[in-house]
Amino acid sequence: MNIKKIKAVIFDMDGTLIDTEKYYRMFWPKALAHFGYEMTDEQALTMRSLGQPYAPQHLKEMFRDPDLDYTAIRNYRKQIMGECLKKNGIEIKKGAIELLDYLKAQGIRRAIATATDQVRTEQYLKQLGLYGYFDQIICATMVEHGKPSPDIYQYACRQLALLPEECIAVEDSPNGVCSAYGAGCNVVMVPDQTEPDEALRGKLAARVDSLDEIIKLFKKFPGLTKEDEEHQLSKIIEIAQDNLDHAKEDIRKINEDLADLLEVYDAKDKEGLALWNNATARLKEDERELVRYEKARKKPYFGRIDFRDPKAKADEAYYIGRVGITDSSSDPVVLDWRAPIASVYYESRMGTCQYTVSSEGTFEIDLKRKRTYEIENDRLKDFFDSDVVANDELLTKYLAQNKKAVLGEIIATIQKEQNLIIRRSPKTNIIVQGVAGSGKTTVAMHRISYILYNYKDDFRPEDFYIIGSNRILLNYITSVLPELDVYGIRQMTMEQLFIRLLYEDWDETRFSYHNIDKTDAKNSIKGGTAWFLDLEKFCQNYENQSIAKEDIYMEKTGNLLLSKEQIGRYLKNNPKVSMQSKILMLNEILYAKYENEVSGKSVTFPPKEKKILDKKYASYFGDGKWRESVFTFYREFLLAQQEAGKEVDVPENSFDVYDLAALAYIYKRIKETDPVREASHVVIDEAQDFGMMSYRCLHYCLYGCTYTIMGDTSQNIHFEYGLNDWEELKKLILTGIFDAFGLLRKSYRNTVEISEYANEILRHGDFSIYPVEPIIRHGNPVQTVACPDENQLLADTVTTIKKWQQDGYETIAVICRDETEAAQAAEELKKYVKIVETDLEKAEFGDGVMVLPVSYTKGLEFDAVLLFDPTQEKYPSDNGHVKLLYVAATRALHELVVLYRGKLTGILADKVPEGKHMKEFAAETLTKTAEFERVQHTEKEIEQQRRIEGAKDMAEREYIGPKRIVIKPQGKENEAEARGKTLTGQKMASAYKRAVAAPVRKAADNSGKNEKNHTEEIIISPYEFGAIPDNAILRVKGHSRNNFVIKWIKKTKSYVELSSMYGLLRITPITPEVIRVSFVKGVTEKIGDTAWKGKADTAFSWSAKESKMLVEIATEKVTVHIAKNNGAVCFYNEKKQLLLTEKAEEPRFQEGGCNWTFFEWEKSEHLKAKGLLAADFMDVTAKAKYVSYGGKKLRMPLILSEKGYGLAIASKGTVLFCGIRTFGPYIMAEGSQSDYYFISEKNREKLVEIYQKTLTLQPKF
Repeated sequence: MNIKKIKAVIFDMDGTLIDTEKYYRMFWPKALAHFGYEMTDEQALTMRSLGQPYAPQHLKEMFRDPDLDYTAIRNYRKQIMGECLKKNGIEIKKGAIELLDYLKAQGIRRAIATATDQVRTEQYLKQLGLYGYFDQIICATMVEHGKPSPDIYQYACRQLALLPEECIAVEDSPNGVCSAYGAGCNVVMVPDQTEPDEALRGKLAARVDSLDEIIKLFKKFPGLTKEDEEHQLSKIIEIAQDNLDHAKEDIRKINEDLADLLEVYDAKDKEGLALWNNATARLKEDERELVRYEKARKKPYFGRIDFRDPKAKADEAYYIGRVGITDSSSDPVVLDWRAPIASVYYESRMGTCQYTVSSEGTFEIDLKRKRTYEIENDRLKDFFDSDVVANDELLTKYLAQNKKAVLGEIIATIQKEQNLIIRRSPKTNIIVQGVAGSGKTTVAMHRISYILYNYKDDFRPEDFYIIGSNRILLNYITSVLPELDVYGIRQMTMEQLFIRLLYEDWDETRFSYHNIDKTDAKNSIKGGTAWFLDLEKFCQNYENQSIAKEDIYMEKTGNLLLSKEQIGRYLKNNPKVSMQSKILMLNEILYAKYENEVSGKSVTFPPKEKKILDKKYASYFGDGKWRESVFTFYREFLLAQQEAGKEVDVPENSFDVYDLAALAYIYKRIKETDPVREASHVVIDEAQDFGMMSYRCLHYCLYGCTYTIMGDTSQNIHFEYGLNDWEELKKLILTGIFDAFGLLRKSYRNTVEISEYANEILRHGDFSIYPVEPIIRHGNPVQTVACPDENQLLADTVTTIKKWQQDGYETIAVICRDETEAAQAAEELKKYVKIVETDLEKAEFGDGVMVLPVSYTKGLEFDAVLLFDPTQEKYPSDNGHVKLLYVAATRALHELVVLYRGKLTGILADKVPEGKHMKEFAAETLTKTAEFERVQHTEKEIEQQRRIEGAKDMAEREYIGPKRIVIKPQGKENEAEARGKTLTGQKMASAYKRAVAAPVRKAADNSGKNEKNHTEEIIISPYEFGAIPDNAILRVKGHSRNNFVIKWIKKTKSYVELSSMYGLLRITPITPEVIRVSFVKGVTEKIGDTAWKGKADTAFSWSAKESKMLVEIATEKVTVHIAKNNGAVCFYNEKKQLLLTEKAEEPRFQEGGCNWTFFEWEKSEHLKAKGLLAADFMDVTAKAKYVSYGGKKLRMPLILSEKGYGLAIASKGTVLFCGIRTFGPYIMAEGSQSDYYFISEKNREKLVEIYQKTLTLQPKF
């Protein structure tokens, strides 16, 4: 198919544009049964799009009855099907509006070619607002032979005055495909009831899952010549600039709004404060968007992939950049590097390859080309095609630049082995051994960015902890994360993490922490597994003494309440529960058995004695309040260890990391009664610096979280304390079948000369290493200069620094042995050159000269490094100092100079015997994970499963009709209105930003995970949960006063209906706690079902009564009052306390496919909205936020009040919560019918449980 020649698209109607084909499948058998014929589902499928004269002949042959009255059967089928459609309505097929809008905007003509008669065709199209889209409507009655004859498509082409090859025919059925193919059209199939078989696939130009995917067929495939690429770059730069300009304009408008608010409202005005907070929150969000747009504008993209999708049978091309770029129609022109399909750019070779979408499965494409670009100052400098991205030549170019420039190019040069680690699922654990300069820290940061982009439903920034060995490294990580579109990640040292886990027991005024003394061999025992096992045993012995394991008998009766075996079994089955929590739970178990024993028994106790027994059994094992101190407990442990012959120091008020680890473990193991939710995923950098004691305690304290652990055992500078291999940690952490150990062998940092120098340092050691593969990049040789005295050492240092600064090096490090030497050297050097902050707790990595002890350079790299005075005295020849000097040498990107006085350390001065070979660890290369891949089925299996599901549908449709969706006709709206209004099935404009979207098809991004199958619905809204609306759209459109006075009341077994001049209100008790409130505008309209079916576990009673002023509906938990004079609904709890009331002046309003329900929330009432994650509750008090989950799996938004109730909003589209009194307060939901569920429950967890279990999705047909 030559897409450039296409001038028109001809659509089949039933099953293609509108979802009616399933009804033909349903009602042909019913109609035939009415006349005594039995038709199977398979036979019904053959009738699809079958026109005259073929349909009568086909039925007569099918039933071997030449006298079959086709006209009578067809008329009856039309009658019963028409009744069903009138009752239930018709749905527009997914993507139809988007495609029709696109074709209209592009000037591509549109026509209908349908087997349905003209009257019904026009009726359906007008009813759904589609009629105006089409230039021609061709019906079966206009031609002699219907489908599968080519007549109808040939006639349509003639009416359009076009050749068949200039038209695309869009069909859903085999008969329709054959008709269009026979006419010579280019056929695109959107399968509805069945998939095409092999023969039918041969007739197709393309097969798509939904109509909007056809848009991609019209996208111009970018050319390959330099002229083509320059034109494409110019076009994308124009789009990026336009996006940037819009973002700046949005920020300008918000700042104007803030200025206006300052003038209008004073500090005491709560509504003004709410508006201010709303606007400032939007400003913060828009400012982050602006950063993304600025990145896109500066360098739009760095790569491109060309491929063919076997399913769509179409060639596609995507550009890849640091951020995604979309055009004015929200179509992607550049993919974000984190999009799932972008992984093939980094790790796949030409030909058939795969990429994985989280929780969706693996998809296969045929990769045709990978192209890499060099773009500078809006100019295309160079580009080349390669089988492996970012080859050494390009990478060497980037690495030859200074440190700041290299950071900007990292995303473009991610290597395959790095990409595999970055894109591994965060729900699994991974340990990565990476040699110096392999990009461990960078990979860890990109991994966080990737996870937050692709796992939004599972992880938020606050779910991550980044653990580093020192503050300088952590400050560097923090400064770089915003470059990767990551904000709000908590980062801390290992010491700070364990202090955090001590919660209220840590008193900063009494206690402090200090770095461990690496040379203190006596206390090094505290860093190992054996020490943890001793502490674990000590705690267990204490628990055994504290919790009595004895049979407990009831007074007077002598009955056994709780046996020692039961107590022991409970303790054994709950190893992760703290001692105090075990005590509280055992008390609950015992007290329940005691209550059971005394209730209804013949033995009674006097009230006074009963009170004593109640108290005894309620706290039999203890009151759950541990009155000791974790610090005292730890001291007792250390003294016990001393008595056992293990000589260690007993700290008083200052603790090292292993003391803190033990204290945190004791708190969690013994004291804790109210667990606090901590991180879901922990990233540990320079992991080799921490001994197994840290990891054992961390594994216990953060039970259930997953880890990304990065390190290099060759850089363990903590001598006896850290890790010299990964074996113990692997056994502890990598216990799942998808957990993995990764190896980064390539060093991208150092020149060949520096790398060889560093490797020679390692050869002085007697320990195993992991092999290093340097990138071939040459530079100056390493200089080693002896100085006669201290003055000359200082002078040469200053001279060297100044020369580097003249050469353009921006990051320079002077590396000293320890903190004392670094402080002294910095004090002298700052007399001659400007030195960056010397306080190691405040210093931040950046441009300039840093004077650092070697231990503080871990994880950092500099353009140039000066190793300051490495003498034999400071660096004796042992394994620990070998690693220390190796770390120092490998910090340098381009230049390394060694200056010393006196005797140079033998590690640098002495040659290693030529015959000496380093011992190497054996390690397998990490491979692409197979986790979460979807099971692949054959076409035959898929077809068989669909038939089974179809049969179930057919059986159930006897009782349940399809849900009605009313699509309003689309008219032109001005931009301001478009920003404030959204319609189901229509692309919606954001009021405050342009989304940096990824492709609309799941093959291009993880948005496809919302299309797992055709039965799983998603929320049709462009707004994510928590997005902030523009103040301009919060104001409800002006309208005349409506009449809500109740005119008549109707009570049924299931609900009560109340009618007013404005519309119909229905109150439906679902369970004793749940009440459904439904409303539809118009006196003749009927209330339909929602997508959710509320049901009670058991039968319950409810009552309804009417007085002069109100109608009361009551269950045992909730009482509802509806005022007759205004129709406002009020809710009371079981104690008859008022919980919530609708606004009396105007309880509700419906207009333009949206509905507003106005509530009278108290000013002091705290409200929260339920997020996607279990513990995600967003504060919405006096705020305006979108509370629907745009693009996610269908679920009801839930608002919770501290007063003990919740509101679940039954809408499949956008839901906006507005608690700002100037505009509301109200809840706005898309849909022509208003529906919400009131849930009465004081306990938040129980309320959410009711919401999840009681209000379930209806089966979809």
